[in-house]
Amino acid sequence: MTRAQGSVLVLVGLLLFLLWLVPEVPLLGFAAVLLALALRAGGEPLARRTGLPDWAAVLLVAALTVAALALAVWAAAGPLAEQATQLAQRLPQSLETLRGWLSGTAWGDWLLRQAEPGQLISGSSAETAAQAAARAAGSTLGGLGNLVLVVLLALYLAVQPAGYLSGLRSLFDPRIDGRVQETLAEIGHTLRGWLLGQAFAMIVAGTLTWLGFWALGIPLAGLLAAIIGLLNFIPVLGPVIGGVPAVLLAMTEQPVLGLWVVGVIVAVQTIEGNFLTPMVQSRTADLPPALLLIVQVLTGALFGLLGVALAAPLSALGLVLAKKVYVEGWLEREPPKA
Repeated sequence: MTRAQGSVLVLVGLLLFLLWLVPEVPLLGFAAVLLALALRAGGEPLARRTGLPDWAAVLLVAALTVAALALAVWAAAGPLAEQATQLAQRLPQSLETLRGWLSGTAWGDWLLRQAEPGQLISGSSAETAAQAAARAAGSTLGGLGNLVLVVLLALYLAVQPAGYLSGLRSLFDPRIDGRVQETLAEIGHTLRGWLLGQAFAMIVAGTLTWLGFWALGIPLAGLLAAIIGLLNFIPVLGPVIGGVPAVLLAMTEQPVLGLWVVGVIVAVQTIEGNFLTPMVQSRTADLPPALLLIVQVLTGALFGLLGVALAAPLSALGLVLAKKVYVEGWLEREPPKA
């Protein structure tokens, strides 16, 4: 084993140790890198056109993004809050209606026995309810703290990336510095392509889903489409999870309407996944669906919801590293042509 290969193995071992010891920390760091890449993707063209320093352009993009989000929340807060309240009121009714339909059949009774919904209520008490509320409050505060941490890290990384990149490169053997630099550049290019494709997919999926739900007369079409569009950040599994409330509400209106909702979601995902997103991502981050689903299941089992949310960009990162580090670096082979 050469010293160059040993330096790579030492860093891989350190990363695996961190993932075992404090798995949330490397994942939050990776989320910050993604956000920093998004800020740089907006800041660099602005700096070229206006002559601003890169750091000033990045901060301006961050400020404009925050202002746009605040304006969107202010404009949509009223209607969306009202629809969210209606959704919270109607979903339990939808679940009860579905339970009534299932209880009339043998297979439905079996499903209800497996779910055991009664235990969710019968086993509760004032003490357990208080504990659940405390856990929920702790999770919310922890989530907000993690969000603030990711945003701050992303700003530091986006404003002055060169220092952090040079520090990372210094951890490798000098003889492979050129390959390390090339690998880091390809990782940045790939993750930017993935971010662009997913942003495009979220907008397209949300818009097309809203049009489909509106045409079918689905209640709360705007809110349900917004949920599906946001969860489209998680490819494959996200739209499935986001589509559950829409299907439940549609089935309470008319059972066959639930099938039409499923058809709309499948059609939108087919158009977006097979035609639109690949055109945007091109060859930068075109992930095989089977590989992506396997990685989502694996990261979900190991790291929970955060792992599922980051499974797609982690897959894109893994493909680049497998090609540059293992195939070209370790095996010294040319990667197969696509």
